[in-house]
Amino acid sequence: MFIESRDMPNKNESNRQTQDLFASARWYDLGINWEARLKREVPVLCDVFGPPGGHGLLDAACGPGRQLGAMAEAGYHMTGLDASADMLTVSRANLAERGVEATLIASPFDGIPSDTGPFDGIYCIGNSLAATGSLQAAERSLGALASALVPGGKLFVQILNFEKLRNEQPRVRGPRVRRVGETEYISARVFAFQGDAVEVTNVTFWNERGWRQYARSASLYAISRQQMTDWCEANALAVDVTYGNYNRDPFDPAASDDLIVVATRKEA
Repeated sequence: MFIESRDMPNKNESNRQTQDLFASARWYDLGINWEARLKREVPVLCDVFGPPGGHGLLDAACGPGRQLGAMAEAGYHMTGLDASADMLTVSRANLAERGVEATLIASPFDGIPSDTGPFDGIYCIGNSLAATGSLQAAERSLGALASALVPGGKLFVQILNFEKLRNEQPRVRGPRVRRVGETEYISARVFAFQGDAVEVTNVTFWNERGWRQYARSASLYAISRQQMTDWCEANALAVDVTYGNYNRDPFDPAASDDLIVVATRKEA
């Protein structure tokens, strides 16, 4: 249930141990300012979904479970879905530390068990829908999430505004500064487009008896606002609003960093 006990890296540990940490779900959890992120996200989610209902909410791609725990603490009956068993291990530990409970399911978006749900609301944030990696996978996943909603249920999706990102030069986000033990890590993300495929490379630098670096890449699919609208319509979802950030400013394709779509499952 808890993360395997392991010493945190410091300046006296080997480069291999540090790189092992980078590849872990625990590193992802350590690398985010969760206090700031939850302060930004949770009030918006609570407002969109309204008072807790009888069917609960699904956190699709719950990762280390930080939003999952905060929403459970707010009174919602929560289910967390993630394809990574390692992420679910971290999630269990974080839920236990917070003193809340949630149902955890190891599954991709399109493998939601038939006996799970339907839900009053589903949120898929942190660019997770784009991380499915292809048009077919993203479209299929959106359909699976829509099917897991009750009529009148809400879907909340947040991804990058790829239209703006595509036009940036250079396409860089960061830096992020993270301290683990006595070591400070500086990271930046670099985005490279090949059609609608986006390769994201995270490069991390740290000083351990000299400067070292570690790079890791992943693929995203550059979902457009029009595709989101079309997929929602094809899956009996009515788009309520599109935002450009968690301040709920109107979406501006040329200026917004994010694309946030809120949609409602149509009545049968």
